[in-house]
Amino acid sequence: MKHISLFWLVCLLTISKTQFAQHAGNYLYNNNYGINTDRAAVNINTPSANTISLKAEVMMNVKPTSYTAIFSATQTGKDIFEVDSMMAQRIDQVKYALGLMGIPESDVHIDAVSMIPTYAYKLEEKKFSKRSTEVPVGFEMKKNIHILFKQPHLLDLIISEMAFAEIYDMVKVEYNIDGMQSYYEELRKAALEVIDSKELTYESLKMHLDVYSMGDGFNCTYPIERYKSYTAFNSGSSYQAVAYARANRENNVTVNGKNTTVNVYGEKSYEGYEQQFIVQTAEKNKTIFYDRMPYNQFDKVINADTEEPCIQLFYNLQVYYNILNDAQYQAKLEQEEAVKKAKADAEKNMGRRHKARRN
Repeated sequence: MKHISLFWLVCLLTISKTQFAQHAGNYLYNNNYGINTDRAAVNINTPSANTISLKAEVMMNVKPTSYTAIFSATQTGKDIFEVDSMMAQRIDQVKYALGLMGIPESDVHIDAVSMIPTYAYKLEEKKFSKRSTEVPVGFEMKKNIHILFKQPHLLDLIISEMAFAEIYDMVKVEYNIDGMQSYYEELRKAALEVIDSKELTYESLKMHLDVYSMGDGFNCTYPIERYKSYTAFNSGSSYQAVAYARANRENNVTVNGKNTTVNVYGEKSYEGYEQQFIVQTAEKNKTIFYDRMPYNQFDKVINADTEEPCIQLFYNLQVYYNILNDAQYQAKLEQEEAVKKAKADAEKNMGRRHKARRN
């Protein structure tokens, strides 16, 4: 019975571990940072003499208000008129398809990049020699198509229409954001709230903080800057390496009883070890994915729950304080009260003088 109970206990523990397993991903094949960390590194804000600084790091995920997709189109032909007419026909086809999606022609910009001649080599055979001469054979035109759209699901349709027009090169997709200043104002307010909460910690310990300086700064990162790549695979040993290792392991020492000799290399040597061969590795699939800025360095993250790549805005606020004891703090309050009283008296006297002049 004890053995049976122990067996079921092990099964239950195994099932519970399986149910509460954490999710990871194939990215860990190439990047194993953050694994097997015994203790989290926590920065300690230690006062220097009678001064201390408090920092607030705030981040906000902002969904773009619009997108700009850039495609590159290339057209070749025998002469300039043929190249220009064929390119114009393809671009008109794209504009018509985009209009059916609700994208007006005003949101489509054509950027002419280049028009260059193309060359080829012509072989000339003479009686005693052969000569390869480079001659012009046509022209090549390149244009970029900039498309502004606001709904992210339209990108799949745009790519399909571009492929129908034989335009396959999507250069990049830019993320646009309108009203940047309003987002920075929200970040400032959030940072001040963080600073206020940190000040309460020192006040609860009867430490009075007096501000004497501050510094702040903004920054942002776009999704195109946060894309990373990885290749996940396992490579095994080759057949030749396995066979050679097995031969050395099983036949490293053999004894011939008739002649009473010892062969340390073995009777069954691996014949293919000395042969030359070419190792051709398979092409591994490289994955590109959006890797957002980690949240662990920030005091507060606004709009943390997001399912799509966003523009990430950052704001850091650092405030410098003098640490005052109770006596110094009381003296400071009395000085501030005296300054207020003197200012009020001065304004009162100024009012009496104006009144006396009028009379």
